[in-house]
Amino acid sequence: MTNESIKEYLDKMYGNHLYEELESTDQDKIIFDAYELLKDNFKVEIITDRAVALQVLYMLEGEEEEFSKLKRHGVKSYSVKGVSVAFDGTEISPTVIQLLEPAPRAKVGRLI
Repeated sequence: MTNESIKEYLDKMYGNHLYEELESTDQDKIIFDAYELLKDNFKVEIITDRAVALQVLYMLEGEEEEFSKLKRHGVKSYSVKGVSVAFDGTEISPTVIQLLEPAPRAKVGRLI
């Protein structure tokens, strides 16, 4: 996995306009940040280009809406002029969590 392979994946994704609007150096920085965040929470061996690309888009969407800043500071609920937002979860995309965490499997055995 390299920055170039992640960039190629991002270039193919629908809805990547926020990523494409970034300068090349900023693209490298957001990829680095996303990868580092995922390394802090998952084994390096299971992190894929797809996971990093999805995390990059998730982070950019959050920054655009300015909710990421609030989540990073541990805000659980936010209200302005009658509009209320409650945050649940982490800075990691729910899609990435589903992708990288193994699905629980039932163990089948025999009772004697």
